[in-house]
Amino acid sequence: MMQKRSSSVFLNGILFLLLALVLLPGAMAGGQKEGSKEEPGVMLKPMEGVKGPFAGGGWTFPSRPIKISIWWHEYAPFTKYVKELADRYQKLHPNVTIEQVVASQADLNQKLTVALASGTGPNILDQDISFFAAYYDKGVLEPIDLQVFGGAKLSDIQNEYIGKALEGVTFGGNIYGLPYQANSMSFVHNLKAYREAGLDFAKDAPKTWEDLKKVGAKLKKVEGGRTVRKGFDFPYQSKRWQLQALQPIIEQFGGTVLDENKKSNLAKEPAIKALELWRDVTKVTGDPKYSLATPSDPNVDFIDGRTAIWYTGPWATNQLKERFGQPYTDWAFTSIAQLDPSRPKTMMYGFTWGVNKDKPAIEKRIAWDFVRFMLANPEEWIIKASFIQPRKGLMETKAAKEFPYIDVHLKDIETASWYVRSVHTNEIVENVGRAIEMVIFQGIEPREALKAADAELSKILDGK
Repeated sequence: MMQKRSSSVFLNGILFLLLALVLLPGAMAGGQKEGSKEEPGVMLKPMEGVKGPFAGGGWTFPSRPIKISIWWHEYAPFTKYVKELADRYQKLHPNVTIEQVVASQADLNQKLTVALASGTGPNILDQDISFFAAYYDKGVLEPIDLQVFGGAKLSDIQNEYIGKALEGVTFGGNIYGLPYQANSMSFVHNLKAYREAGLDFAKDAPKTWEDLKKVGAKLKKVEGGRTVRKGFDFPYQSKRWQLQALQPIIEQFGGTVLDENKKSNLAKEPAIKALELWRDVTKVTGDPKYSLATPSDPNVDFIDGRTAIWYTGPWATNQLKERFGQPYTDWAFTSIAQLDPSRPKTMMYGFTWGVNKDKPAIEKRIAWDFVRFMLANPEEWIIKASFIQPRKGLMETKAAKEFPYIDVHLKDIETASWYVRSVHTNEIVENVGRAIEMVIFQGIEPREALKAADAELSKILDGK
């Protein structure tokens, strides 16, 4: 009996061992969590040549195939550079596929809003920082994954940036995006047009709006009753640009777009005076119907010689050099015109990368790692796209020191307020742009146009 029992125990043991060997791989696979250290892969080392949290490293990069998507707004140098970065990342991580979608800046917010609401949005989204309050409010943003930044703390990331650069992407004490671009908006001048008009740029470059009327009238060129060159014109290719141009004028008159309670100020005197100034400058210097500018090529009228003084950002620098001519000889930047140059009021805006919270955990981690990878070299962003990342130490780099008129752009950033940020930024943009176009293209009085815009916007802001 003892021998028979021993044989039975032995056979049962063998069967148990065989069953365990069959089930073990499945049990092990089931115990792994997406993005956890248990997932098979390669332990990442810090990125060569990069210091601080953007060097990354210290976590296991998965070996299985992963596909992520990224959407951004079209701007030729920017698009070319992001595609280059995606190619580099995919060569570094051959198991990763990055699907890339480019949309016009005018269409991107609408496309993202619809896609994110339906669950079809990208892993990585590019957006103007002013829209991020709305995205956070809708709950579509994933907070920064500090693990991919080498296990950094939030304070380590914050310390990488200048001043309040992360203010627009910080909610509830956490960071939900990382900016790749901070812009002032400044005047760029066609120096050849100045010379042709008998003007001396060093002496005649306008500092006030009254100066601009006088200089712009001389630079404007009309032949046979038809405008062939505008002295100056405000932007009409995008309603967002229109608010960018109007906001600092409102502030120069002592007002704001929204009050401290986030209510509309559009029907108040500073906004009315600002739009009256816009109209009066346009009558003397511009011709809004004479334009080929588009959201994806906003500088084309200046580049092709149809506008002598234009309103644009530092990101246009490479495009100007490639398509127009040389800085200091053919073109120059100055600060925008002021009511009182001793108390300048300018504006700045920025664009940021964010990550979609509704994606699988491992995709979100890879998405944040690609964002880290893209932003690891701020100097290269200046060289490749003329974008100024608001990062500490950037101004000590060779590329920044050689960047034309960076002193003008930095001065404008120092005197700037952020582009209006609100859950309803898009509605603000639409109502301000509509009022401007009513005045310029339909001849409606600024007070009447802004009163209508204020009434419509107030309903939206009050939730009615």
